[in-house]
Amino acid sequence: MSTAEEIVPVDGHRVWTRRVGTPSSPDRLPLVLLHGGPGVPSDYLEPLEALAADGREVIRYDQLGCGRSDHPDDPSLLRVERFVAELARVREALGLERIHLYGQSWGGCWP
Repeated sequence: MSTAEEIVPVDGHRVWTRRVGTPSSPDRLPLVLLHGGPGVPSDYLEPLEALAADGREVIRYDQLGCGRSDHPDDPSLLRVERFVAELARVREALGLERIHLYGQSWGGCWP
């Protein structure tokens, strides 16, 4: 199973991403994982990468301020709107037009 890590620039900051599996077919959309927090890294979602074994690409990333992404000292960045825009930028950078989205805790409460 292939694995690739990439840094995506978002508003002057670096956001860490990890892709597992091969690009999905149109009938098996990639699965993007949003972790809880804010402040909690995505590591605990790693077991869900096993879903890539069935031919679905799985993508997780550490939101700004978490894990392997940048940790700016600016609390004004901790806004839902900014995190929604971050997800859009990650999708754009990774070429993810259509996805399934799994949000856990904080990652599941966005509008």
